[in-house]
Amino acid sequence: MAVVVMEDTYELLRERIENLQEEIRENQNEIERAASFGDLSENAEYDSAKEKQSMLHYKLNQLKMYTNVDVFSKDDVNTDIVSFGTAVELEDLNTGEMKHYTVMGPAEYELGNYPNIMTYTSPLAKALIGKEEGEIAEIKKPDKHLKFEIRDIKPAWEVRENGKG
Repeated sequence: MAVVVMEDTYELLRERIENLQEEIRENQNEIERAASFGDLSENAEYDSAKEKQSMLHYKLNQLKMYTNVDVFSKDDVNTDIVSFGTAVELEDLNTGEMKHYTVMGPAEYELGNYPNIMTYTSPLAKALIGKEEGEIAEIKKPDKHLKFEIRDIKPAWEVRENGKG
């Protein structure tokens, strides 16, 4: 699967990138002000501002890597099967416990834009994707055999808007 994000996540990414770019501009002013104090070898304000600059650029680069993606709208999400953009209710057939996950990508995970995110690259998501309600997904590990029945599939944004996971 190509790297994908939901349309609302893409807008949030753009907003956060703009905010970080503004912080970087402000930080550059902090660096220039601190540098004007003279000797940089013992200038704690300068060192602090440069450290902040490094952190801001790191965050910016992390977010920018999620902007060269396929953007999904609500209309692109298929809720007949488990897929990107769906929220699933699963019954763990080993324990009887009910679990709720939202199948999203790394950008949504990074931003915490949806509840209970399981990225589409995870082993459980890979076992679930393409299955319908009522089907069983299995993951075999050396020490255990996990089995989940898909109880419900709905659009991820409904779960986020209702505050239920």
